[in-house]
Amino acid sequence: MCWNSRHADQAANGGGTKECSMTISPTTDTTRRLRVALIGAGLMAKSHTLAYGALPTLFPALGAAPELSVLADVDDARAESGARQLGFSRWTSDWREAVNDPEVDVVDIVTPNWLHYEVAMEAIAAGKHVYCEKPLAITAKEARAMWEAAREAGVSTVVGFSYLGNPGVQLIKRLIDDGTLGDVWSIKGHFVVDANADPSLPRTWHYERSKAGLGALGDIGSHVISLVQALGGPITRVFGDLATVVPQRPEASGALSYGSKAAADAPLLPVENDDVATVLGRLANGASVVIEASRVGNGHPFDLGVEVFGSKGSVRFSQQDSYKVELFLRGEEPAVFPGTTTVTLGPGHGDYAAFWPFPGVTLGLHELKAIEIRNLFQAILDGTQAYPSFEDGWRVTEVLEAAERSSRAGAWENVSH
Repeated sequence: MCWNSRHADQAANGGGTKECSMTISPTTDTTRRLRVALIGAGLMAKSHTLAYGALPTLFPALGAAPELSVLADVDDARAESGARQLGFSRWTSDWREAVNDPEVDVVDIVTPNWLHYEVAMEAIAAGKHVYCEKPLAITAKEARAMWEAAREAGVSTVVGFSYLGNPGVQLIKRLIDDGTLGDVWSIKGHFVVDANADPSLPRTWHYERSKAGLGALGDIGSHVISLVQALGGPITRVFGDLATVVPQRPEASGALSYGSKAAADAPLLPVENDDVATVLGRLANGASVVIEASRVGNGHPFDLGVEVFGSKGSVRFSQQDSYKVELFLRGEEPAVFPGTTTVTLGPGHGDYAAFWPFPGVTLGLHELKAIEIRNLFQAILDGTQAYPSFEDGWRVTEVLEAAERSSRAGAWENVSH
C-alpha cells in the first residue's frame, strides 16, 4: 500500500507501507483559485458552503476551485462560529471589510433580501464577481441597477434560481427547443410549502414588506417565474391575485433559528406581504401561464413542479421526484394516444453525470447549488455572464412587481422588460 507523507513514520517502523513519491491534491497547478467572501451566516450559508466544497470533485476539469476566504455576519458570535464550522479562514462582523478585501475575488450574498442591493453594488464597485440569492432585490429598479452596474464593470454574476440547473428542467428545455413538443401552448408551475402554515410562528423579517419584498410570490414564486421564462421566454402580461391569510403573527424576540416559536405572551404584529399568490400570464408567443405560490400549503412540505403543454405533447417535472420527467407525445394519427412515458434521468441529461454514473437518483438543493457555482466560475474564466445572471434576476423582479400592481388594481398589467 502507498501512503502519503504523513504516514511515513509507519513505513519507517516496519508497518508494511511505503511513502508515496507524489503528493495528492484536489486541484492541479493550473487551477485558478477563486477566493470567496460569504456575506451572511444564516440558513443558506451552509448550502452554499457544501457546494463549494464539492465543486473540485464534481467538476475536476473546470479549471477553477474555491478558497473559503472570509465569512461576514453582523452578529459577531454567529460570524465566528459560522467561519469555524464552515471552514472559512477568517471572519468579520463588517461586511464592507469583506467585500473590499483585496484578497477576495467572489462575493456570495446570502443575507436577508433588503441587503442584497447594497452589498452587491459595493461588491461590483470593488470589481468583485457576485453570486446573489434570490430574489435579486426588493424592487425592479434596484435589480436593474445591479445588472447594469455589473455589465459596465465587466464582472460575472449569478442569481440563486437553483432549479434551472436540474437535469429534468434541462431536458424539458431541449424538448421545447428541438420541436419535440411542437408549439408551446401553455405552461403552469407551482411552488407550495407549509413552512409558514403555523400561525404561531413569529413575525420575522420575511413578513415585512420593506425587508423581504413580496411574501410567497417573491420568496418561492420567483423560482417558478424563473422556470417559466427559461422554458418559454419572457412573460409579457400578468393578472395577479395575492392574499394574506394569516394577517397577524406574534412578535419575534432574540436570535431565531428556522422553525423557532414565539413567546406565548408576545404581542401580535401585522403580516405585510402575501401568504398565497396566483398569477395568470401570457408569454411573448401568446402562450398561457399559470403560477401558484403558497407558504401556508398544509400537507405540502416542499412541492415544486412545472408542466408544459405543446401542440405535439406535454411534459411534467416535479422537484420531489427529480429523478424523472413524465412525457406524453401524440401519435402520428389523431386517434392514436401512446400514453405517458416516464423518462428516468441519467448521465445523458444535463449535468447529471457529474454526480452519478447510473440513472434514477434524485438531485437536491446542495447538488443544484454546485451546478450554479460551476456556472459562475466558468463565466469568470471565460469573461462572460453566467446563467442565470443579474439580467435574468431583474426580469423576474419585473414580473413580481407587475403581479403586485395587478392584484391591487384588479386588472391585467404589462410587464416591463
